[in-house]
Amino acid sequence: TISAAVNGDLQLGSITANIAEANDADRVGATIADGVSGDTNFPHGKIKPVMTVGEINMCRQNHGDVYVGVPDGMGAYLRNDETVRLVVQSESYGPLRYESYPYYVNDDTASFTGSHVQYADFDRKGLSKFLNHGRPASNIITGFGQVADTYYNLAGKLVGPRTVDGLTTTGAHFSNTDAAGNWSVAELPTEADWLMQSLCSAHLEEAHQWGEGLGFEDDIYITNEEWITYAKGAEFVGISMHAIDLRRRVDYAVGSVTVSGFEKIVELNPQHEDYVVLSLSGYNGAYNNPEGEIDARNAEYGPRPDGSDWVNPENVCPARIYIGMKGKMEDGSDAPKSDFLARNGLRYGKVYGYAVDMDAAGPTEGLWRDVFHKSRGNGAEVPGKFVAIDWQWDGTVKNFRHDGAWDFQTDVPGYEGTTTKWWNGAGYNDDGSKTEHNSPDTRPGNTAFIQGSTAGYFGHYYINDITEALNAAGDFPAELDASYFVYQGENDITGQIDLMGNGLYNKVTECFNLDDAHKNCDSDFSIKNTFEDIDGLEVIAAKEGLFAVIQEDSGNDLGERMFISSVLEHKDDNKELKYYFMAQSGGKYNTRMAEGVGIPATSNPEGGAHEFSGIIDLSGMLAKAKSGEFLINAKDGAAKRMAEFDVSINDKLIALGLQAHNMKSGPVGSLKADRGGQVLVYKPDI
Repeated sequence: TISAAVNGDLQLGSITANIAEANDADRVGATIADGVSGDTNFPHGKIKPVMTVGEINMCRQNHGDVYVGVPDGMGAYLRNDETVRLVVQSESYGPLRYESYPYYVNDDTASFTGSHVQYADFDRKGLSKFLNHGRPASNIITGFGQVADTYYNLAGKLVGPRTVDGLTTTGAHFSNTDAAGNWSVAELPTEADWLMQSLCSAHLEEAHQWGEGLGFEDDIYITNEEWITYAKGAEFVGISMHAIDLRRRVDYAVGSVTVSGFEKIVELNPQHEDYVVLSLSGYNGAYNNPEGEIDARNAEYGPRPDGSDWVNPENVCPARIYIGMKGKMEDGSDAPKSDFLARNGLRYGKVYGYAVDMDAAGPTEGLWRDVFHKSRGNGAEVPGKFVAIDWQWDGTVKNFRHDGAWDFQTDVPGYEGTTTKWWNGAGYNDDGSKTEHNSPDTRPGNTAFIQGSTAGYFGHYYINDITEALNAAGDFPAELDASYFVYQGENDITGQIDLMGNGLYNKVTECFNLDDAHKNCDSDFSIKNTFEDIDGLEVIAAKEGLFAVIQEDSGNDLGERMFISSVLEHKDDNKELKYYFMAQSGGKYNTRMAEGVGIPATSNPEGGAHEFSGIIDLSGMLAKAKSGEFLINAKDGAAKRMAEFDVSINDKLIALGLQAHNMKSGPVGSLKADRGGQVLVYKPDI
């Protein structure tokens, strides 16, 4: 590793070898060698790496910083008219799995291990031409470092050092403690104060990206801690959303959307200058060893209104949104203009859940969300309402037993005793499939989002007449009319997949000699013909319409799959979407993985699962006029959104994340970069 670093072989962006492949190397006679690409003749567009985990920053500022894996949530914006800043976070688990090197915050008074949020700056012109040649990205990288250096906790205090023996009374990172500051996580960091646990997906929202005065007042990178393992019987607060002020390099923990852990949070068009609207997606309490808080909920609140005990709230939730009022403190009073969270509507707001008529004669035939989607075709509609829950953040840090995550086990407010229920995955007592990634509908005039599920379905939620509802409300409407349309049910998709002769697997007995990526071998002797665990999902707005990039997280033994859809439409016309195979990666029976191929070289000790995760449309920032000049200037998020609509899908450049969980040795391990992966750039050809 030292030799490679000294020789420049690990310079950030210098690796051109691709972890992903079009076919298993053994099936097509591709090279099988450590540190070398396999088959990169991708059938539906070029894919090329720009950064690889374990590479080292050679720029003057932050010289020597290592890119940490595994890559997950990401975003991008124009830092200035010459520079595209790519923000990428690592889904890292610290002492719970592999402890990444620490980073220091708040004038070096506190430190974190686990997930990093890092940036890489790219020359704009160079990035726009990156897929036109075979040269490495190191030639166009102009900067690298941590995105934030100041961190505030849920109480609004600067995160401080952890008290090693006893209570951290001031400055606790509450994701790791109870409300008093007692350590709650199952393991302790060895080289840092705190664990930033599993930053999963993310979304970058530029100020007023929906039009003049519409949306956030600042450029914000929204990220969130996803899951955590607490000590058995421990009391705990839970894990939160984080809003990073990109200009001032400040991370704020956010409690107003509940403190229940999230997969992804995205901003929607509020269509009103006084409000912000977010779509919230995730587990709703993915806490290993939650018994201490479940028992406390039952002891302090008594039984639920239906007489039953409160159950673990994980995956007991519907689709959710948040509406926040700008410029207000938690009690609704006017906030100082200097208050970042208040200015952006992140202190005073309400969480809403999707509720539907669950009568047997209703739109779902009385079926909960997961069962409803089995054998459900494109275009199926479920009208409903987004209804505000009773809980509301008051600014006081409390243990999880008091959180809003539990509200989806009670009657819908205003509909007590009726057949209108929260449209949870599997009802009020059982955990359903996880609501994974969501994506905003960026078309003008729409307040809407697309939502995926680990059950293998996805669809489109529309919030109707939101401007009128917000104008008519005192502070917040009690409910909003809405509609949901199915894009893909939990159905056999083999006839909808276009492999173009690619996606060939290594044939093994444990996967019944499965030939290709029409199907998924999610574990030994298990074959799935549906989407299996849709994780990554982002909708790309193009001149032709909306397209979805879909990334599975199934543990596919033969290689995880990634697809791009045909134009999204939900007409009830018996026509299904088409899915174009983009690439596959990893798998314990994949030939390259089993033969120890790692990128960087020596990083792969054994075969294992990979996962594509993270998607960004770069085209609005890179679109050019006929003169060759770029169409938009920096600091104009609304212009970027509109420019995206003017670029045809096959002219787009899209950034993608790839996690290589088995690549944990060599440079990755010795530099404490967690586990491997790459950030890729993709140009569709469909």
